[in-house]
Formats: sequence, structure tokens, C-alpha cells
Amino acid sequence: MENKQRQKVLVSVDTEGPAGALPVERMIYSQARDGKEYGIFFLMDMFEKENIKALFFVDIPEIVDHDEDKITKVMLDISSRGHDIGVHVHPDHLADINRRYLWQYTYDEQYEIIARCTDFYNKILKKQPLSFRAGRYGANNDTIEVLKKLGYLYDMSQFYASRYCLIEPPITWNRVVRYGESQLKEVPVTTVKSFATPFYSRNDQIDSGRIPSEFRRFMKEIEKTGSVDVVSMFFHSFQFIDWRLNPDAPRFSKKKYNAVIKNMEYLKQQNVDFITEKDLMNITENQDDKLGPVDCSKGLIPYYYFVIRAVGVLRDRMVRNV
Repeated sequence: MENKQRQKVLVSVDTEGPAGALPVERMIYSQARDGKEYGIFFLMDMFEKENIKALFFVDIPEIVDHDEDKITKVMLDISSRGHDIGVHVHPDHLADINRRYLWQYTYDEQYEIIARCTDFYNKILKKQPLSFRAGRYGANNDTIEVLKKLGYLYDMSQFYASRYCLIEPPITWNRVVRYGESQLKEVPVTTVKSFATPFYSRNDQIDSGRIPSEFRRFMKEIEKTGSVDVVSMFFHSFQFIDWRLNPDAPRFSKKKYNAVIKNMEYLKQQNVDFITEKDLMNITENQDDKLGPVDCSKGLIPYYYFVIRAVGVLRDRMVRNV
């Protein structure tokens, strides 16, 4: 990578507590049954050792279900360490438990939900939020119009070909694209075509916990094509615990931890440029994106990873589907 531009990588952390009796303590701070914490403080320690400033998307609607003071503390704990905070919205916490996606709400309902979260952010951090991500990628065109009106600079909800994302038509695969003449840019979920047959194809995202050999395979293709402006490197606050079997007494997962460490080591070896939310201002946006998702679906190897992933997804959903 020495003779070409270094690949830009933005580390983001969906910070949320989707299950259990003590979701903030067990899934945001990730206090395991051994008494140690493996959540946001653990992640910040890890990032800071590598001089990485991450963007933590805090699920602000959890102020209703999980206590306003607790979510306030989460935001202040992150801010005090110098990391950035974006607004994450799983609307069912704030509005209707039977409507889990923002696209299930009218424009006016979405405006009310997102404006309330924006006001709370302003009240706690004394500044305007810049970045937004819809829970489960569940944004639609109304969401984008709301974000424009509320003055956001970056949306990070577009996940091309995800059935949960209803921004139609999809504005981008992997390029940073501006919405018309507005100030709002789409910084999309990094999309990789991971599997394809004549009857079925699958797109996946770059995730910090992906099987290291598959992660390297994805990143090598991204580097080769040069079609991804910013690799969106996903983490969750509960990244290192096995929470699905027992969210009230989770265990630290050495397997999950080792996968993340190997993937981060690979990025360091590739000398990528870990950027911050502020650096997004300097990314030249495109008028459109015609390059498509990065294609990693050729050959027999994708079948192997597809089976492993399918088994894992089925197992997780049988235990706890959130």
C-alpha cells in the first residue's frame, strides 16, 4: 500500500443494551460474571493504545427503558475520554415496541423521535450531534429528510441490499455521497458481496468480529478495487461477551476477543489510516456511486464461510433474536 493512498478506516461502536434486566450494566459496560467489565471502557482502553479515536453511536431512546441518568453517564464517560458520540436510534424504546424500524413510522413520528434524541444530546453534551445511525439500518427517505432538517452532517444507515434499510433507491454502495444540495452526506456501511449463486446472493458488512481469514479476504479485495472511500469498522459495546444465553450473567468470550485482535492487527500491518468523525469533512464526496459492492463471491471459499455464518445466525436466533 506504500505506492497508493492509504485505506481510510472509521471505527464505530453501536452502544446499546438490547436485552436483560440490567442492560446498561451488562451490555454497555459489559460487566461479566467474573466481575470485570469488557464494554465501553475496555474498548476505549484498546483503541487508545493504538491512538484510535472512535465514534460511539449511543442508543438515546434507551433513556425511556433504561433510565435517563444511566444513559447520561454513558455519554459523559465516553466524552470524558475524548471519543466522538453519534446518535443511534432504536425507536421501539421510545415509541412503539411493535415497530422496531424507523421506516415503520410516519415522517412526523420520525421527526418527533429523532428531534427528542437530538435535544437530549444537546442538553448533555452542549453541542449539536453530527452523525446518525438508524437501529438495524432501518432508515428510509423520510429519515434522510428529518436528518437534513435537524442539521446532521453524516448519516451512516445505508446498508446496500439489506432488507432492513429502505432508503430507495439506494444512494450508494461504498462511496461517500452527498444528498443533493444539502449538507448531509451518506457514509455507508461497507458492503461486500460475500456469496452468490444464480438463485441467491448475500451482501455482508465489514465487522470487527468477523472470522479473521474472511476479514483479510474482504479487506484485500477492498484494497485491490479501491472502491471504498471509508471502511466502516463496526463494533458493539457488548462485543466481547457471550450475552445471548444469559444477558444477566454473561461470560467474557476469548474467542470473540481473539478474532477482533487479529483483525485489528491486520489493519495495522496494512498501514491503514484510522480517521475520526472530524476527518469526514475532508472526504471528497461523489455525485453517485456506480462501482457496486466489492465482489468476494467468486470461487468455492465463499461456500465455506456461508455455511459457517448461516449456522451461527440460526444458533443466535434460536437462543435470542433481538
